[in-house]
Amino acid sequence: MNSNVPDMKCNSGIFEVDIRYSDLNIDPEQIIAVLGYPEGKINPHFLEIIEEALDAAQRLSEIKAGYGILDFNGYDTTTGSIIIQGKKFKTDKIVTGQFEKAEQAAVFICTIGSTMGKWIKHLSDKGDPVKSYIADIAASTVTEAAADYLHDHIGSEMKSIGLNITNRYSPGYCNWSVAEQQILFSLLPKFFCGVALTDSSLMIPIKSVSGIIGIGKNVRYKEYMCDSCGIKDCTYRSIRKRESAKRRIKN
Repeated sequence: MNSNVPDMKCNSGIFEVDIRYSDLNIDPEQIIAVLGYPEGKINPHFLEIIEEALDAAQRLSEIKAGYGILDFNGYDTTTGSIIIQGKKFKTDKIVTGQFEKAEQAAVFICTIGSTMGKWIKHLSDKGDPVKSYIADIAASTVTEAAADYLHDHIGSEMKSIGLNITNRYSPGYCNWSVAEQQILFSLLPKFFCGVALTDSSLMIPIKSVSGIIGIGKNVRYKEYMCDSCGIKDCTYRSIRKRESAKRRIKN
């Protein structure tokens, strides 16, 4: 992905990033992978629904993204915890291991807004569960693609000053409790990028991603270890498996 997008500084150490749908290069194969069809084997009718859903996503997505560069204060691999800006996160060992050599952390939020979600609900309410389901997968795919783009952008910004980044990690994944969204959101301005948090740690709009990225001279990006994660119905797992298989074939 091309991440040559300028930051818009909105506070000390806090940045917003302009991301357009056209930047994301969404491939219908990503939705097909989540649906579980072998490549090239999907029914043409379902392919039409996917294309309709992606057309709607292009029209209805209102992408907002941003991040803060914060102090990284330490880690404990025994308990699987890290400390960012004085706040302790019990992230479990998968995440903690990536942050061992971090010097700073990027805390980020990315969303495609609420309009696409309203269209998905409309489809469900009018009795079209199949189209609603596929549209929901499309919306999740666009949200993850926007978060990937933001991740790449942060990596590009850090590389320009001689620093590397880790993978991105979100509460609710890699055995990290979703309840810790509350701590994460406390590190960013209220209603940052138009995203709010309910008492049960659900993000509103729903099609949003938040998380952390380690920054430092000696940190490294590693292949995601999906098989080590306790979340078996992750939307992104199928996409990553198919992309990994393609890389193995090419190599």
